[in-house]
Amino acid sequence: MSALDILDAAGLLIDDRPDTITSYFARKTAGLPEAMTSQLTVWLDVMLNGSQQAPRRRSRDPQTARLHLLAIATIAHAWAAAGHRSFAEITTKHIRAALPERGPGRTVAETGLRSLFSVLKARKLIFTDPARGLRLTPVNHTVPLPLNTAAIRAALDSPDPAVALGVALVCFHALTSQQIVGLTLTDIVDGKLNLAGRSIPIAEPVRVRLTAYLDHRQRTWPASINPHLFISRRSAPRLRPVGRQFLWQYIDIKPQALREDRILQEIHATGGDVRRICDLFGINIQTAERYASTLANTTDSPRPPVPRTRNRT
Repeated sequence: MSALDILDAAGLLIDDRPDTITSYFARKTAGLPEAMTSQLTVWLDVMLNGSQQAPRRRSRDPQTARLHLLAIATIAHAWAAAGHRSFAEITTKHIRAALPERGPGRTVAETGLRSLFSVLKARKLIFTDPARGLRLTPVNHTVPLPLNTAAIRAALDSPDPAVALGVALVCFHALTSQQIVGLTLTDIVDGKLNLAGRSIPIAEPVRVRLTAYLDHRQRTWPASINPHLFISRRSAPRLRPVGRQFLWQYIDIKPQALREDRILQEIHATGGDVRRICDLFGINIQTAERYASTLANTTDSPRPPVPRTRNRT
């Protein structure tokens, strides 16, 4: 165990290193009027830490805050250049004029501005919420496309045991990158993967790569007490997981694309059984229907009815 982990466990560690979102916020708000920066600071704190005061809010993923901040900062700088010193001066007319005409950037900006002004109104930093009632532009979801089979096979046969296992977990069981880095050694019991309350029988090709990786891990870091399945040179002496890009930075396949390919293959193999892939991969009906819609491009046969479940109270 590293000195940092020992100090942290004893409650003696004061980690004063700035996190990435704080540094990103400082760069994006540089040059804004003081009032705007102060208001954005309040919003960011609520996004990252949530709020216990009414109206209560849950914390958001830092990547969500980063994405919203990117859109908000661009618009805020334009408003500042036009002479506005505070978000309290902004009206609905200003918002509509500042939004991109179309595309995903418009949707992100709409969502970010609605979040910003609702927080500022709740904290009584503005008099009215100019984004209230602002209708979100419908999002045109992309149609999932299959990947190149040769590229998947090459990734599955990677000489790096960790990469081969990570690709296999997504390729056969459609795990997300976040689920993969969060796996611990105790999540694998009797040939089954225990994940979010589900017990998933591990496919034979995954077992082969799991055995190879565990052998590699034992040879490379025999004294590591890190409980996570995947470890690296930096994380082996620690208790923290590896980064989400650890397994994917040296191959051309992205985990989300590989996951979509796996679900896509299953929906075609089952003839559009939406309920099956919901249970198999832990996704909701709306997401499953997006994959089922690809069947219309490959067959003229009618799709099976989509099972519906009633909400029980």
